[in-house]
Parts: sequence; C-alpha cells; structure tokens
Amino acid sequence: MTEPSAAEPTALPGPWRRWAPWVAGGAAVAVTALGTRYEGLSGASRTDRVLEVAVASWVPDTVRGFWLVQALGNPATVIVMAGLLAAVALAVGHRRLAVLAVVGPGLTGVATTGLKPVFDRTLEGVPAYPSGHTAALTALAIVTALLLISIMRAGAATSVLLVLAAAFGAGTAMAIALTALDIHYPTDTIGGFGTAVAVVLGTAAVLDRLASARRLGAGRGVSS
Repeated sequence: MTEPSAAEPTALPGPWRRWAPWVAGGAAVAVTALGTRYEGLSGASRTDRVLEVAVASWVPDTVRGFWLVQALGNPATVIVMAGLLAAVALAVGHRRLAVLAVVGPGLTGVATTGLKPVFDRTLEGVPAYPSGHTAALTALAIVTALLLISIMRAGAATSVLLVLAAAFGAGTAMAIALTALDIHYPTDTIGGFGTAVAVVLGTAAVLDRLASARRLGAGRGVSS
C-alpha cells in the first residue's frame, strides 16, 4: 500500500480556480457568437472599419515593429517559446504548468485551425477567423503569467491583475500589428483572443481537476 504523493502546485492560482471555468465558457460563447455573426463574410464589417481607422489614426506607423510582433505568433516561434516555458516550469518544480505550456498553445492552435473552415470568413480568399497569431501569443502570455504567479507566490489580487494584463497586453499588441499589416480584420483578432482564453484557462482547469481526482483516488486507496 503506497502513500499518496504530496500535493503539487496547481495550474491555476486561488481566484482563478473558481473563475476559470466560467471565464473559459464565456469566452467560448463569445467566439462562437462573433464567428456566427461574420460567417461567410469576405470583407470588413462596420466594426472592422471603425477599428481599422482607429489603429491607423492612433498607432505610430512602425512597419518593422509590426512585423516583429507578428513573428511572435509564427508556429516555429510559438513552439520554441512553449518549450522554454515548459523547461522553466519543470526547473521550478511545477509539472502542471509545464504540461500547460505545451498543451495550452498547442490546443489553441488546433482550435483556431479547426474553426476557420467552420466560420469560413476570408480576407483576400484566405481563411481569417479566428486569428491564430493572436490566439498563440495570448495563450503564451497567459501561461507566462501563471508561471510568474507561482514563482512570486502572488496574492489573489496580484494573480488576477497579472493574468488580465498579460492576456490583454499580448492580445492587443498582436491585434494592432495584424490590423496595421492588413493580415487580419480586427474582429478576427478578437476571436483569436477569445479562443486562447477559452482553451488555456479551460485546459488549466481540467488539469487541476484531473490531479485532484487522482489524489482523491490515492487517498481512498490508502484508507482502505
């Protein structure tokens, strides 16, 4: 009869363990609703045109900078960054975040790729919704924030602020770059952002639930 292993760090910090399923579910609904709204559309919507004008008016024209940001969402870059995050997580003894660092961005990529033909929204004939680049960088940012929270042993308020700041910061930066470069409609990037939030927070919640179930099962085995 073996002793149950000591509790390992959770993927989600305190407040996010309660909120993550709801936030992930809400994000998934929003992505679906927005995709349905623009399903089959091959041009910019009124919302897109307003946001495109805002980006053109408010954001400095730094094309090189935009391309550098865009490159952060390329598959090769995402794979390298995910591997580095996983290595750091393992180095600090956080196995669940190591798994999330790989699985979260990976599933996010699968989701955006799979949803594009479903909604069939195109830009110059290329499937556009939801934006995979925005989703990828947002996913990496959320995992990075969760890892920093664990290392810093941040409190509840700081945990909330770090995840929100990382997600919105990364998502906004990529959205501006892709809009300025005419690679995506702004609403595509909103869909990509929502996809990352739904997949990464949902995956983290599942990892914690599975670990809790295993620990409960091990505890019952010992007591019997």
